[in-house]
Parts: sequence; C-alpha cells; structure tokens
Amino acid sequence: MIKRKLTNFEFATLNYFVTRAFLVGMTFNALINVTKRDSWIIPLISIPLDILFIYIINKIIDYEPDLNLPQKLLKLFGKKIGTIIIGLICIFMLAMGILNYLTLNNFIQSQFLTRTPLLAVAIVLIITIFYILNKGINVIARTSNILFFINAFLFVISFTGLISSFDIANLKPIFMSSTNDYLAGINSYYAFHIAPMFLLTMIPKNKVNNPKIKSTLIISTIISSITMFCVIFATLATFGYELTALYEYPEFHVLKQATIVGATSRIESILVIQLIFDIFIYCTLILYFIGNSIKEITKFKKKNVIYFVLCILLLVGTVYAAKYNIYVDNLTKKIIPIISTIFTIVTTLIIYCKVKFNKLLKKK
Repeated sequence: MIKRKLTNFEFATLNYFVTRAFLVGMTFNALINVTKRDSWIIPLISIPLDILFIYIINKIIDYEPDLNLPQKLLKLFGKKIGTIIIGLICIFMLAMGILNYLTLNNFIQSQFLTRTPLLAVAIVLIITIFYILNKGINVIARTSNILFFINAFLFVISFTGLISSFDIANLKPIFMSSTNDYLAGINSYYAFHIAPMFLLTMIPKNKVNNPKIKSTLIISTIISSITMFCVIFATLATFGYELTALYEYPEFHVLKQATIVGATSRIESILVIQLIFDIFIYCTLILYFIGNSIKEITKFKKKNVIYFVLCILLLVGTVYAAKYNIYVDNLTKKIIPIISTIFTIVTTLIIYCKVKFNKLLKKK
C-alpha cells in the first residue's frame, strides 16, 4: 500500500531508469548490428514515437485514477479475461526481467568478478532487490531519486571526459543504412527503450501528488533519449564503427578513454555504475509489477512471500539462461525486439481501445 504520495519528480526518475535499462549489452548492440555508424541517429528520430506511446499509456493511467493496472484490467475485461491478460503480461515481464538481470550479472562477472560464479553475483544483487521490494513503492521511488542524482553526475563526468577523444571522422559516412535497417533499428529501440514505460501503469494516478503524468513522462523520456544518444554518439565518435562492433560492452570500454583532471586510471569502474543503476531499478519495478498483479488476482496478502518467490524465479531463470548465453545474444539482436514490439503494441492498443469504448458507453 502506498502510504505517501509520490512526487512528479520521483515518477520521472523511475521512468528515466526503466527507459535506459536495456542500454548495456542490448539496445546499443542491437542498433550497432543493424544501423552501424548511423546508430546514434535512432534515439533522435524515435522521439515522436516516444511521445505517441506516452499519449496512449497516459490515457490508460487517466482511466480510473485510483486503480493500478491489474485492477483496471479486471474492471475493464472481467475476472476471467482480465486474469488471462494480466497473466500474459506478467509472463512477458518476467521474461524481460530475466533477460535484463542476466545482462547485468554477465556484465559484472565478465568485467569485474571474472573468478566469481555468476550465481554468487546474482544472489548478492537479488538480496538487495528483495529488501527494497519489501519496503514498497515509496522506498523504490526514493531510491530512484537518490540514484538519479548520482547517475546524472557520473553521466556529465563521463561525457565531458570523453570529448577530447572524439573524432567526427569516425561517424562518416552517415545516412548509409537502408530504410529497412532504420526500421529494424527503430523497432529495437522501441522494444528496449519505449516499451518498458508500460511498467509505470502499475502506479495509480491519484497516488502521485499533483500529477502531471503526460508532461512528466515526456520530459523524462526525452532526457533519457538524449543521454542514450550521447552514449552511442560518444562511443562511435571515439572508437569508430569497426572497433565498437568488436566489443561486447562498447559503452563500458569507451569509458576507459575518459579523463578527469588528467586522471585516467581505472575511473571507468566508477563511471559505469550509472549503467548498473538503470538495470537495478528496472528489475525492481518488474518484480513490483508482477507481485502486485499476483496479489490482485489471488487476493493473497503476504507480499513478502510473493516477492521472495519472484526473486527466486528471477534468480533461477537467470542462472538457467546463462547456460545459453550465445543463443540469448542472437535472440536479443533478432527475435526478442520483434516479439517485444508486437506484444506491447497489441496489449497496449487492446487496453487503450477498451478504455475509449467504456468512456463512450458512459457518455451515452
């Protein structure tokens, strides 16, 4: 239960993190795979798509503002159909959560803790997520606020520290990708950057103090898009396409080129924390979303038990998926963006159309 209303800024920081959550190892790699040197353009040309999606989910959030998404679905579609829709959304969310958590653990293990088993890394992180989940959305939002300021500081330091390494020639020739490449890039960007905003429909509008949901989402999403543009632009301008494509985590390795007051030694280990925060908040919100959905369907009141089971599922799913990293990587670049796009568009439009239909019935 939300004891204190969230502020618009807290709502904005949650959106900022979830829209950046797949940048490491997924969004960037998927874009490089299809649009190559032109990858830096995708975040900019996708902003109108950001705003369109925000308009749609804002209509969903506006409907019955005292209810969260599962409660709205049960009211809109009835117990049986509503439960099926909620179940499908939860399965999809859990799968995306496992994919995201796997990326986080693979990244930490491969770049920092090479001799530590992935399971050990995953357990330490899941304990932190479980603790915050039990404190509720207020603590999640406050944590997001604190991490945002740290994130913003590290981002500014990272970008300014890389400027001296830029070589604009590395971006040439531009606009060489085909129309199909751009469409594939936009699809990947939608799947990993725009679609995660759907998570925020879990928070009832009247639980936000003086809510300005649409403007809050637009501003925070544009800021998120600009930071992602800066990361991709800085990496390509520093490394060039050929070298960028060789790295598994180019957005991390480029930080090794950053200088702070002439210092370069291992500062990337500090600067990269900003990328880890994104995934951490996203995985926490995923489990919060699923946990509250299960509570609404089953009326089971012990959230700590639900969260514990979900944390175990996330942990087991991550460790199991790690055995098939090569296949997961290929799926991330080719299949998963298509599945994510189709699922979120269809689901969102069904809910949106049902909301519009119900409003029309009320007017009659």
